Formats: sequence, C-alpha cells, structure tokens
Amino acid sequence: MTSLLKEQLYEIQRQAQSPSKDLFHLIVTKTQVILRSWRISVRAEHRMTLPGEVRKSHSDFLLEDILHKQIQRVFGRSTLEYTLNLCRGQYDFLVRMPDHLTVHILSFLGTSDIKRLSETCKKFQKLCNSEDFWEKVRMPHANGSTDFKKPGSANVRQRSLPQITGRPQWMQRRRSTFF
Repeated sequence: MTSLLKEQLYEIQRQAQSPSKDLFHLIVTKTQVILRSWRISVRAEHRMTLPGEVRKSHSDFLLEDILHKQIQRVFGRSTLEYTLNLCRGQYDFLVRMPDHLTVHILSFLGTSDIKRLSETCKKFQKLCNSEDFWEKVRMPHANGSTDFKKPGSANVRQRSLPQITGRPQWMQRRRSTFF
C-alpha cells in the first residue's frame, strides 16, 4: 500500500496569529518534516532577516517538543496531530488512493452514503460533485431501477432513483440570477 503514496504527504501554509505577520510553510514528505518561515516586519533591523528552514527526519521530529509547540501555535492542534500520525506511519490510504480506484469502490454505495461521504473531506467533496464520477456511478443503474444483491440474500428491488439523467437532487447546483 505504501507504493501508492506520493513523495510529499502533506503541505500547508499559514500566517502566524496577530500581532505577528510571519509566514509559515509546513511540508511532510516520506522521510522528513520541513518547516519554512519568513519574518515580516516594518522594523529596519528585521528587514535583512533571511527566511528560516528547519528539516527534521520523522524520528527526530517526534522527539522535538519545541517544534511541536511552534506548529501547534501557528497551524493548530489538529495539524500537529495529523503531522505526528504521518511521522508514526499512520497514513490515510483511502484519501490518497487514485481516483479510478476510489470511484470503483464508491460505485457500490447508495446515494445517501455518497452524500455523507462527500461531507467528510475536500477530496471526496470534489470527487462526488464531479460529472465524471456520476457518469461512472450511474452506468450500472441505467435501466431506471436499482437492484442490489447482498451476499446470501435474494434480489431486493428498491424504488427508482428520481434523477437518473443527472446528479441526485441534493447534489444539484443552485441556479441563481445576478442582475
């Protein structure tokens, strides 16, 4: 499964909290954690300050409490926990899976399950709202009814989907007119 992983596992950038205007960029790769910072100030003594960069291997990063506090202060607790999990080797493979495999897996779900899945993260929201996804998912249900067969049970005929030709109603984009 680790062969599905790209070299860069995570990337985020953010400006530090007020009153600081410093910029931070966090990158987590397969082997290291990189934190870059740019000091922004109107004071003359800080104008010639060069950008900073800290590179730590995953094992060194797990032991570096000062760096943990800085990442938590700038990016928040959830980003710190996610970064620590990546360094421990706890990857979220479902989100990192190629789209064609994800679409194949999602084709077995019902529309209510797809709706709930689209609310979990940005990748699934983007995937579940794409026209290509609905074209591929809709193919098995082209006859107008959905027959689901569970292992060890008879065919269960369910009601027809209301919008076979397009997205389900909860996925329809709102049409508004701007004057």
